[in-house]
Amino acid sequence: MGRNRLVMIIDPEADSRSSVAGLLRDAPFAVVADAGYGEDAAAIAAEAQPEIVLAAVEEPVEDALRTIGQIAATLPQAVIVGYSSLTEMRLIRQVLQSGIRDLLPRPLDQSELLAALDATESVAPVSVATAAQAPAPAPVPSRGTVLAVFGAKGGIGKSTIATCLAASIALDTDRSVLVMDMDTRFGDIAIMLDMEPRFTISDVAEHADSLEPEGFRQALMEHESGAFVLAAPKHPSQWANVTADQMKAIVDFAALQFDYVILDTPGTFNDIVATSIEVADRVLVVSSLDMASIKDTVHMLDLLEAEGYPQERLLLVINQVNRATTIKVTDVPRIVHQDVFWSIPYDEHVLLANSLGSPIVMTRPKSGAAKQLRALALKITTGQVAEPRSLGRGLRSLLTPWTFLTRRRAAA
Repeated sequence: MGRNRLVMIIDPEADSRSSVAGLLRDAPFAVVADAGYGEDAAAIAAEAQPEIVLAAVEEPVEDALRTIGQIAATLPQAVIVGYSSLTEMRLIRQVLQSGIRDLLPRPLDQSELLAALDATESVAPVSVATAAQAPAPAPVPSRGTVLAVFGAKGGIGKSTIATCLAASIALDTDRSVLVMDMDTRFGDIAIMLDMEPRFTISDVAEHADSLEPEGFRQALMEHESGAFVLAAPKHPSQWANVTADQMKAIVDFAALQFDYVILDTPGTFNDIVATSIEVADRVLVVSSLDMASIKDTVHMLDLLEAEGYPQERLLLVINQVNRATTIKVTDVPRIVHQDVFWSIPYDEHVLLANSLGSPIVMTRPKSGAAKQLRALALKITTGQVAEPRSLGRGLRSLLTPWTFLTRRRAAA
């Protein structure tokens, strides 16, 4: 009788790990370890030496793929089988490109799971000695998360949200972040952050088919928060030389260099905006509570639904909430047929902060708007709602700007 093959389960939910282990209880597999996402998983895998790694791939996907990549580097001889509730084809391709041998739909079917694990037996094992002698495979760079900040009209605070999210991610997490100003009409990100760009998106677009990290870095500016900025062209007419395909290439490249890429879009709909929504992993649909903004938001959500856009990628954010509005936040889901993901209170200091060239999350971090914006950034990056840590870059101020840009590539 053959021995049981050793299995490790990676899943952020302890109950889910237990359920998956139960599916293997009477099969010729022995669960020798389990872990959630994070660096500890690779250390546990190194000690347990599983032959098969069963890995859940759920949001935040970048954490799942980062953990899987670390385990694959630690145990190149192990076979990785994923399971996921994700249905979007682009994400599925990304998962399969990460080195996962097979991807099973969730909830797991026991017979399908056992068949997939049995199929891995045909994969020739790689001994430690052989792996040491063989050249290391070229690492597959992990893709960061792309967030598009979108709204059906101007003047509702999209750029403020984009800059505050970028600053909050840089300040409150260890993730690298780039904000790209894709506003084809005004392009105020550089002004709002008190920055004078030497290069803009139109300069980068000229080389969109041959981008490389060093040259791309030269076109970026680093804000004092630690966030990087790619500015919009200085004159709207320069957008005429930028195509949607070039923008897609730039965003895809940027996502390989940064953990998060935030796209600030104009209050209109054109091919650049359509590309932003298409390439984004999540779209923050911003609306205020005035009647015109709500009407335009309803219209735009209807259009996206008619085009078959995945509703789970749309996160409705209500900005500038105050008691004076006729429509209340609680009324919005009934009107727009979309749940409110987040709401941000009105704060008179936002305009002052923007005029000073510093996001409100830095100038007045204890204000209601700042707290909600920082909490939104944590929700997006970690999936948790928690009190943001005290502002301050600490030891990060001793690092060179290039460190942030290259950190992802070194970890790949």
